[in-house]
Amino acid sequence: MIMKTFIKTLFIFVLIFSAAGCDLERLPYDEITNENVTAESAENITLGTYAKLKEEYYYKATHYVNEYGGDNISLSGTTVDELYFLYKYQRLPNNNYMANFWKFSYQVIININGMIEKIPEGKSSDMDQILGENYYLRAFMYFNLVNIFGRPYAQSPETNLGVPLKLSTDINEYPKRATVYNVYDRIVKDPEKGAELMESEKINIYASKEVAYALLSRVYLYMGKWQEAKDYADLVIESGRYTLLEGESYQKYPTFVPEKNSETIWAIRMMKDVDFKKYHMASYSVGSMYARINETGWGEMYPSSTYLELIDQHPTDLRHAFIVPQELSPAKKWINYTKPQGDSHVNVMNEVELQADGTYLITERPEEYTSKVVQQELHNGRVRYYVVRNDDNSKYFVKIENATKTRNGYPMRYIYKCSLQEEQSHLWSPIILRLAEVYLNRAEANHHLKNDPDAIKDINMIRRRAQIPERDLADLPPGESVLTWILEERRLELAWEGHRKLDIFRNDLVLDRRYPGGHLSGSPVYPTIHPTDNSIVELIPQRELDAYPTELIQNP
Repeated sequence: MIMKTFIKTLFIFVLIFSAAGCDLERLPYDEITNENVTAESAENITLGTYAKLKEEYYYKATHYVNEYGGDNISLSGTTVDELYFLYKYQRLPNNNYMANFWKFSYQVIININGMIEKIPEGKSSDMDQILGENYYLRAFMYFNLVNIFGRPYAQSPETNLGVPLKLSTDINEYPKRATVYNVYDRIVKDPEKGAELMESEKINIYASKEVAYALLSRVYLYMGKWQEAKDYADLVIESGRYTLLEGESYQKYPTFVPEKNSETIWAIRMMKDVDFKKYHMASYSVGSMYARINETGWGEMYPSSTYLELIDQHPTDLRHAFIVPQELSPAKKWINYTKPQGDSHVNVMNEVELQADGTYLITERPEEYTSKVVQQELHNGRVRYYVVRNDDNSKYFVKIENATKTRNGYPMRYIYKCSLQEEQSHLWSPIILRLAEVYLNRAEANHHLKNDPDAIKDINMIRRRAQIPERDLADLPPGESVLTWILEERRLELAWEGHRKLDIFRNDLVLDRRYPGGHLSGSPVYPTIHPTDNSIVELIPQRELDAYPTELIQNP
């Protein structure tokens, strides 16, 4: 659909109601001019923009492509939903998620452009606030677009293509794809301008100066501009507006509305009952793929075995609360480990029984092992268990745990990080920016600025909150970098929030998905994906290429 069609199909009436329930004045969008725009009309249209971010083909698409493209998740089989292709790195020229995301993004951007064109700067502090919010929102939209359809900034941004930079409402303007460098340049300028204009300390479902600073900290981190990333992180942290949740409150993070969550910097606000019903969130929200709660949801996407190995290093880690195994009743114990099988990997679970002498005896298919007794050894002061298989004489380290239900041979471990807001199954206000990420942004920036002691301080801020042992530079293994610790902490802390894929490729790392999951089913199979692979960048929807009046070069 071309830009002109976008403009014609915009929702040009603002459907916002006052707290008293009375209709606000509705002006057709093209009747609002620089002369008749008011703070009230500008705010109402901007509220409409915030509301449009609730559409499932926006927030779900960004979550699916970024989180499902990482290594924190494992699909328990296959699905006919086109999310499967995002998960498997099989690009489709008209994947509905990507096609709708592209179209929707430019519709919203043009709406924002109209506000930026029509709101006069300096007329009043209220209007400057709304203008600043629109600058921020445009940067946010382009940041998601360029990270999905453009290569990482670290890879030749001056020559690699990003997305068209549409900065006006001119229906005769059809910009070509700008370079990644130029798109990022705009992404930086807009929130910097917005931060200058915004003075109101709005609640965290709207943009504010600190929201712009938090986005800039992330953007500069992706650009490898470490001092700027650190400086903007400092501004957020030192503002004093946000505090980390602690203890049980932290474990219930997704259940709170954003306004009552001191750690959330900005979120897309979903309303109990109203949005839950309107957007069919019981079955078609992000959380519905991760869990089945109160007989709603699909519950097909589970934590990856490598994520579990990382978090299980510390049984006290509070972040275990976001993972809810569907244990069998009556309770049983099993050994659980991953075994290579051809080009794939499979879960192996065999029941065990605790013996009087404290050992575990394999009671299910014991003939597969050289000993019926689960072996154990001391490692770094802790006991770890292992078995030796007959078929390959290999030693496998196993986890002894309560047995769970399975789906297609995958242990059912639900993820509750995107569900249960206000105790409503899969209601969730997508968290875009929060304080923990800002601390980790600063840690990474400090590392690159040769300031590892301060980087460790921020890592330990997150680890103390999670109630796991703190890091000490003296314990860094020879030849390793503090960056490894930082990325591990980002993985643990920001799991299932849409960061992991981007963290891997922006750091020029290889995505290793040699663990059980539906991504290793069918053909083709990509157990490892390199940052230079074409598949890390989504194809521009073919229908947009066909309809666009000027040439849009397709991604290779």
